[in-house]
Amino acid sequence: MFKLFTIPFLALLLLPTTLLADNSSAQNDDWVYSVTPYLWVTGQKGDVATLPPAGATEIDVSFNDVISNMDLSMMGFFEARKGRLGLFSELFYVGISADADTPGNLYSKADYEQDLWALSVGASYAISQNKDYLVDALAGVRFWDLDNRLKLKSSSLPSAKKSHREHWQDAFIGLRGKRWLNEKWFISGWGITSIAGDSDSAWDVFGAIGYDYSDGVSFSVGYRHQEINYKKGDFLFDVKMSGPTIGATIRF
Repeated sequence: MFKLFTIPFLALLLLPTTLLADNSSAQNDDWVYSVTPYLWVTGQKGDVATLPPAGATEIDVSFNDVISNMDLSMMGFFEARKGRLGLFSELFYVGISADADTPGNLYSKADYEQDLWALSVGASYAISQNKDYLVDALAGVRFWDLDNRLKLKSSSLPSAKKSHREHWQDAFIGLRGKRWLNEKWFISGWGITSIAGDSDSAWDVFGAIGYDYSDGVSFSVGYRHQEINYKKGDFLFDVKMSGPTIGATIRF
């Protein structure tokens, strides 16, 4: 396990981070492909009961806590666009491990590991566009997978292991927009909300400022906030995830 090793992952990915299609390509009939590896340093806050039958626990993990305990992070977007129509996917993964003290003397220490995956696939359609701005309607499905593992080290009691895994999915709709400030600089943002699926509620908003380094490469920095409330039996994942993002877009 790495203490902090981030791989910007190039595969199956969406484009909320920089709304990859430029204005000229959005208005012709050629396919334009875009890949955006990015890093989202997200804290977590909320109530979780991810190792039933243990009860819900309130968590409040800052950016620094996430960075110090992160093992692996893979995030990125892909979009294929032709005229007003776009097809996209996003892959998001964070692996975290941490050591913790245990109450009493039954166990000497606990090792906790969490793998969180989210894969989104969908389509976009430009409902308004000109040389200065672009507005897309979005629709798709997001698939979640959460795997938790707990190792209790021996003391008065022998060592023990416990694990639990849940996966669920939500259909979503949303809007995405991009505004050019001049020939190089732009602002972009999007918001989506679940309309059906397994979660009681789920939504995701993002905003960024970007710079077109060339016709085929751009960079952006922004901020993303996501909330997910999923419950199944004793399992609960009611969490807010927020933090800064940085990404690079390659168009071809």
